[in-house]
Amino acid sequence: MNYFLDMCIIIFYASDTNDVKSIKAIKFVNNKKTDKFLLCYYVTRENMPKWIKRQNIILKIVGTKILNPSFEVEKMEGYEELFSQDIILLKKRLAQYSSSDNKPEYYLKLRKNHDLIIQKINYFITKLIDKEVIEKADPELKSALFTFIQNNSDAITLASAIQYNKEETLTIITGDKKDWNRSNIDWAFNSKPELVKKYPKIPEIKYIQDI
Repeated sequence: MNYFLDMCIIIFYASDTNDVKSIKAIKFVNNKKTDKFLLCYYVTRENMPKWIKRQNIILKIVGTKILNPSFEVEKMEGYEELFSQDIILLKKRLAQYSSSDNKPEYYLKLRKNHDLIIQKINYFITKLIDKEVIEKADPELKSALFTFIQNNSDAITLASAIQYNKEETLTIITGDKKDWNRSNIDWAFNSKPELVKKYPKIPEIKYIQDI
């Protein structure tokens, strides 16, 4: 089986939390056997490096805030690069530190866990990915998907999966039921009938939490 992976699968795998998506991702990966894991170049060259950079910024801001409690988080270097979900995580980390019974140990554990996640991500990409595909997503297909998804990264990655499905039959694995669904794809194709002729077969989409 050829599995085209959404980036979130790697993050779920590397995070190793008690969250159901993380548990299912680890089980799914450990049962890989002869299956092939595919990623698009956009994930390995752009999206994942940007995600890692934002995690580095979160860690640095937490460390700086711990050493200098009077510093305003919003004015710290790199804060403007964080997404809304990153800011939520940042605030969660600071709240955890404030309520921690062992504050000196908290940041050390946080940094150790951060480093371990990055190591697991690098291992996944270098050792578990069988093929990287699609140098550049079809701009027309990406644009049509973006109209309904309203997420540039997801539109590029999903477009890459649909494109490569012309070469090898794929099953997409994601944890995102909101944006990565057949309804969004159908709406996009209905808005651009020429895409139906160009991409007559759409990959099956499976959700890691349901596997």
